[in-house]
Amino acid sequence: MALFSGGPFSGGSGSAQPEIVAVLDVGSSKVVCFIGHLEEDAGVRIIGAGFHASAGLKAGAVVDMDAAEYTIRHAVAKAEKAAGLAISSVFVNVSTRSLKSHHINVETKFSSAEVADKDLKRVIDTTLAEFTEPEKAILHALPLNWTLDGERGIRDPRGMFGKNLGVDMHFVTANVGVLRNLAHCIERCHLRIAGMVASPYAAGDAVLVDDELDLGVTLIDMGAGITTAAVFRDRALVFVDAVGVGGKNVTSDIARGLTTPWEAAERIKAIYGSALESPADDTQMVPCPPMGAQDELHHEPLSMLTGIVRSRAEETFEILRDRFAAAGIGEFSGRRIVLTGGAAQLSGAVQLAEYIFGKRVRVGHPHGLLGLPDEMTGPNFAVATGLIKHVFQDKLEAISGPPDLSGRRIRQRHYAGGSVMRSLKWFKDNF
Repeated sequence: MALFSGGPFSGGSGSAQPEIVAVLDVGSSKVVCFIGHLEEDAGVRIIGAGFHASAGLKAGAVVDMDAAEYTIRHAVAKAEKAAGLAISSVFVNVSTRSLKSHHINVETKFSSAEVADKDLKRVIDTTLAEFTEPEKAILHALPLNWTLDGERGIRDPRGMFGKNLGVDMHFVTANVGVLRNLAHCIERCHLRIAGMVASPYAAGDAVLVDDELDLGVTLIDMGAGITTAAVFRDRALVFVDAVGVGGKNVTSDIARGLTTPWEAAERIKAIYGSALESPADDTQMVPCPPMGAQDELHHEPLSMLTGIVRSRAEETFEILRDRFAAAGIGEFSGRRIVLTGGAAQLSGAVQLAEYIFGKRVRVGHPHGLLGLPDEMTGPNFAVATGLIKHVFQDKLEAISGPPDLSGRRIRQRHYAGGSVMRSLKWFKDNF
């Protein structure tokens, strides 16, 4: 991505860190815009922040272009007014049910005895050529481990000696169609997309601490329309996934189960909602506003509400647990889980997650930013906070700039990746 410094992993020349950057967290409940800059020896400072209730967005996808554009424009306008300047480009999050991980391992021979930058670039180019899914756009391409003559776990093989160089590459992808609609909506707001970052990856930058990143940690971002997850190990992003269930699904369940309007269900969830039962649930009654003008206020036992909330939260955690097990990363992900997002603030969410996953769980709050407004320090602002921190951090990524949404890059790599073309390229690079 253009925000990262260049190097053998970037596939292009580096560019200077931008002095002032803007990020956009496009969610199902709200759109957040942060404008900030990096202060030397101090950190990232927020100079403008704004958010607006979402419309036209569902589970991370644009479902009404006009309504979504209206929401984005208003969030950006508030941040611009606070910062006293206008922005022309943004880094935006990606939170969609099509968010997936792909791992590809490639090994090549080289003639020189000492590994150089060109050798790393050639191996990465070969790995990129192996990825041939035209309906998927690559958000991140992360070299996790290098191998040299069979020796694994090498972080940087440059300057080392060997004949066989390999890499384990982690691709994070999303469906091209969803990203095209999001990009088009943002462009209608007269903004250029400088880069896209997977939501759980960004949230990790906002709330995780060094020990968690080293030893292994799972971050679960519980949004309004979608729940995304990321696994980190040895300071690297090793896995992502998404479930098309969020806090709004809990609200809908409450509205149906208690026969009350959606707005009333949202208030009931905030005041009385919990994922944990208590002995007094059967005796405590919850007031439920009527659906129509002819109906009257009715009361339902708290146990009914708790059962509704617990059922949906339990389902979400169990789906993620099973997917982690299927991917073989259950134990690899460490003994720690961190929850972010608005739904993470639901009473009993931590205890239920501990029961389902059998791990220690905490709610993550953003840290490490200067000038962050007090009302934006909760776990529901973790993605926006992490986005702007992400921009100013050096990441070892194999691609730069915003993702290719045209499909041309995939076709070119597929053609260039043929066996004959690869052989000719190998001879050209080595002799």
